[in-house]
Amino acid sequence: MLRSVYGETLWSRRNSLLWYSIGMVLLVGMVVGVYPTVREGADTFTQLIEAMPQGLMSFFGSSEITDFLEPAGFVNSRVNASVGAVVLGVYAISLGTGAVAGEEDRRTMDLLLATPVPRHRIVLERFAAMVTLVFVVAAIVLVVMVVGNPIVDLGFSLPNMVASNLGLALLALVFGSLALAVGGMTGKRGATIGVAAGVTVATFFINGLAELVDWLQGPQKLTPFYWLQQWDPLNDGFSASTIALMVIVIGVLLAVAIWGFNRRDVAV
Repeated sequence: MLRSVYGETLWSRRNSLLWYSIGMVLLVGMVVGVYPTVREGADTFTQLIEAMPQGLMSFFGSSEITDFLEPAGFVNSRVNASVGAVVLGVYAISLGTGAVAGEEDRRTMDLLLATPVPRHRIVLERFAAMVTLVFVVAAIVLVVMVVGNPIVDLGFSLPNMVASNLGLALLALVFGSLALAVGGMTGKRGATIGVAAGVTVATFFINGLAELVDWLQGPQKLTPFYWLQQWDPLNDGFSASTIALMVIVIGVLLAVAIWGFNRRDVAV
């Protein structure tokens, strides 16, 4: 038997880690591998992009056509600003949901609470496992980018690639921590998935539609997708203020999860 909640969580999630890692490797590998074609057919792609509604481009991380044809803009539009962020966010939400609400839904939380492990430690160790697993996937993505960078001549610096994948991981952890907080407060798996997934989808569309709908430009600034988009780590490297903001939000949600789990009766 594993000696800690942290170790048990890592072990039980080994299969999902494998499949999400494979999915992200395929996604990033395809994006990096396709870029030379985009670079060689820049005129054709420019015509296609110009035919798109101006506001629609913001769904892919930029409102400038030239950004999509540059290496950083192209990779960002398909990884950090869209599919990659959503995939890793879904993984983090599944981890956050399973940490408390999933355990209660399976009616196994009482067995865990019967051990001499305090409630706050259960939440903290499940959170630590979620952070570890998300960062493992982000590190694998970083390896793919580092390998592909010189092959297709993307021109990224190592610090900027590290910053990009740090941002991707923190974005996912915001939504994973939200799932952990809702699960800690309610213990309801369905409600946890619904709220976390709903907020993820809503913030994605708010950020994307803000170029088309003026009144969304205020709420847009509250979305993690906007924070990462404005940071633009592949071009700008590390942003202490944005990293601090995301870490604070994650910390607040973790505190809510601990408080909520400590204060209520657990379903058995």
